Amino acid sequence: MTAPRGLAATLHDAVALAEVFGPGARIGIGAAEPDADIIAPTGASLTGDEAGAAVRRGGAGVFLAFGEAAQPAPDVAAPLIELLCHLSGAGFMAASLAAPWAGRRVFQGHLFEHATLRGNLIQQYSMALDGAVGLVAREVVVAGAGALRKAVTRLKEQGRTLVLIDAVEEADCAIVTAALAGQPLCGGGAWLAARPHAAEAAAAPAEGPLAILSGALDRETVLQVGTARAEVPVFDLDFAAEDPAGAALRWAARQTGERFIISSSMPPDRMMPGAPAAAILGRIAAGLANAGVRRFLLTGGETAAAALAASRVTGLTVGAAFGPLRWLHGASATYCIKPRGVGGKNLFLPEFEPQIRLNEPAR
Repeated sequence: MTAPRGLAATLHDAVALAEVFGPGARIGIGAAEPDADIIAPTGASLTGDEAGAAVRRGGAGVFLAFGEAAQPAPDVAAPLIELLCHLSGAGFMAASLAAPWAGRRVFQGHLFEHATLRGNLIQQYSMALDGAVGLVAREVVVAGAGALRKAVTRLKEQGRTLVLIDAVEEADCAIVTAALAGQPLCGGGAWLAARPHAAEAAAAPAEGPLAILSGALDRETVLQVGTARAEVPVFDLDFAAEDPAGAALRWAARQTGERFIISSSMPPDRMMPGAPAAAILGRIAAGLANAGVRRFLLTGGETAAAALAASRVTGLTVGAAFGPLRWLHGASATYCIKPRGVGGKNLFLPEFEPQIRLNEPAR
């Protein structure tokens, strides 16, 4: 059976889909490559035009990856859910936002991250959607795929726009995957779009120095930059300078090692209000590419979107693993996009301990 086309609500979700789809999968940025396996947003989140262009191409079905970030963002996903329900002809979407192997569990419609309550998903999506939201509770899930399919069908017939499904253990996710196989429209965590990895060998990254452009402000990324300072040259962007991008590029031109970091990652209370960090890092990425740099590690969705846009990247092919992530091959450079909260403290060092993968398939 042909796999459904994957749409990513954010770049974070696109990275998760790339891990699940595996080597050889093609990512289209925006509507530039509507036949790609995965459609990723050109900006912070997928637009209606980008989603619509992919759906109108037809195919085996549509999967919307959303909710990979720990904090729910129904305001991003809700307009896409309603649009896809209409354009696909399905009329509703079944979805699960759990990922037990990553500490993310959904019980009675409540999302928990490592035992911390992140929100009442039913309430949040009911407020964000014009249509009604339904819940398939865990007691139905553990009764098996048949019972789950009947519950989803019943809620669809009752006119629900979105049906959210509980999952607490990895075994629950396997049941959800089996029950929703063949649905024309599904969504949630990327694991639900799981398919066998491509048989071909994963392409290795380009050679040459690795430029790490870090714009994410989460605690993990700030720690990763701090840990790397002992071994890797770091240039901290000064937004008060006349030309911060030019200063960074001149500094980078003097580096002779196998990797360097240009960073605006710092605790939020130290960040200059209104500083255009992503745009500046995007200009730096384009300048480095023009200077011959062919390997980039980008942290944060806004940084990655700006860097890809400034470098005029319209398509990427999923390649070899880089710790918990994947190399993504463009026409002239290789990129690794690190979402917030991903990877251990040594991720930026030449040798690091691989951490848990971003998305493990349900077993």
